[in-house]
Amino acid sequence: MNLFEGVILDSILILFPLIIYNLFLVSNKNINDRFKTILFMFCMLSSVYLVYRYDHHTVSVLLLSNSLVLIGYLKRHFYIANIIALLIILMHYYSYNYMIFLIIPYILLVLIYWLKNKFKLSNYYFIDLFLLVNYSSFLIWIKLFNKNLLFTLSVSKIFLIIILNYIMIHIISYLYNEGERIIKYHTDYKQLQNEKQIRLALFKITHEIKNPIAVIKAYLDMLNINNKEQVAKYIPIIKGEIERLLLLLQDFMLVNKDNIEKDIMDINMLIEEVTDSLEPLLKQNQIELKTNIIDDEILIDGDYKRLSQVLINIIKNSIEAMDKEKGIISIKERINNNIINIVVEDNGSGISKSNLKKIKTPFYTTKNKGTGLGVSLSSEIIKAHKGRMNYYSKEGIGTRVLIELPLDRKDEIFETAIA
Repeated sequence: MNLFEGVILDSILILFPLIIYNLFLVSNKNINDRFKTILFMFCMLSSVYLVYRYDHHTVSVLLLSNSLVLIGYLKRHFYIANIIALLIILMHYYSYNYMIFLIIPYILLVLIYWLKNKFKLSNYYFIDLFLLVNYSSFLIWIKLFNKNLLFTLSVSKIFLIIILNYIMIHIISYLYNEGERIIKYHTDYKQLQNEKQIRLALFKITHEIKNPIAVIKAYLDMLNINNKEQVAKYIPIIKGEIERLLLLLQDFMLVNKDNIEKDIMDINMLIEEVTDSLEPLLKQNQIELKTNIIDDEILIDGDYKRLSQVLINIIKNSIEAMDKEKGIISIKERINNNIINIVVEDNGSGISKSNLKKIKTPFYTTKNKGTGLGVSLSSEIIKAHKGRMNYYSKEGIGTRVLIELPLDRKDEIFETAIA
């Protein structure tokens, strides 16, 4: 094995445990600082063991192992760095009787590190200063106490070893720092993802609680407490909206967007209840609602309150899209292949092609005060019911929303009769 191959092998033996350390940090999400420190020390000791186990008789190892001490200082693990330095001193003394002059650069390393922090020197200057002191003490040791080494290695070869080690120590430091940088980016990315989920939940809360609050406000504005008939009609609706609001808040507190509780339900009853609850908003905006639904029970396996939330969101969006004097919203049904199709159509301002492609994207909105989560959340709810929701629209003409939900198997007989 030539000199260059030996330096490359030593560098690999030093880097291998540290690479394993970085990979472990990336692949494990929840690791406390104490465990990280213990793992780092174990990997550093493993590097020392490997390099001295397989190549402890070469001068190259005497110099190249200093990269571990430098990495320890750069990571601010001073105790670990000093332990590694002590091991290097003992091993070098065992191999070359090189104790005194090896201690000097490590003592000066503390001063060099202090200068680095005081004058805010870069890592490369810090490494260069330490290596200058280390190589100087190494050459003095050879000159004064180990002249026999000059007979084994020529002066030119010793300087070649120093140059190769200088280059490789910088490469090792660079590769390790790049690994640290990648880990930091990976950690930051995970934190951003967690923050995104938190923001998503908060935006969903903000968006979804506005619908029941708007309905409650509308009924309270119209409510005449002296009118018993009104009170009897409006109070149950207000109570229902409050219950739906509490359900939403409960779900978001649990941070569980897929909290769907299915049961056999009548989709027609849901449509009638939603349209009745939105009647004040429709009148307030002078919008005509037309319904053409099948005059019978349409049973599906679904979450009544979740699907109510979806339908309210769609109709409310249609109301907000109206820019004509005579606004019309229609709700139609049809059954095909054990699928109930619910179509909500309006003659509002419509959606452009570019916006239509992004309509289900979370946070995307064209409204000044919108969160861009209404359609996204509705789509999630429909998917949880093993259904689909698609938007069709043309600017200036209107928008059509198609919801497809599977019928309950008990309703297959009814479907056959309709066909």
